Amino acid sequence: MTGPQHVFSQIQSSDSGEYYCEAQNEMGTDRSRTMNMDVKYGPKSTSVSVSPSGEIVEGSSVTLTCSSDANPPVDKYTWYKKNVASPKASGQSYSITNIISEDSGEYYCEAENKYGRLNSSSVSVDVQC
Repeated sequence: MTGPQHVFSQIQSSDSGEYYCEAQNEMGTDRSRTMNMDVKYGPKSTSVSVSPSGEIVEGSSVTLTCSSDANPPVDKYTWYKKNVASPKASGQSYSITNIISEDSGEYYCEAENKYGRLNSSSVSVDVQC
């Protein structure tokens, strides 16, 4: 990059980092102080993992965990079951203990910070009787 200024036309999270400028003429070179640029953004890459993976037997326990990339970090996670109007839980993890067949279905999380919110894709919980 050359010139007295640099314009970020479409700033991205990957533009975060430390920057400085350097001025040069026939008498020499001088460098500015380093400046940290911290790009803020809403949640992205939101996903759900299931533990344990594999077969889920009635009476066992399952934990769903939501993860998301955001700056500042996600401050609110909400859990939903598809085709159920109200939220099931809040928090980064959702544990279903003593699971029953009625708990079977598709689950997803919503991650939120002050810059936005994003739903994960859903995961299937299939309880074997």
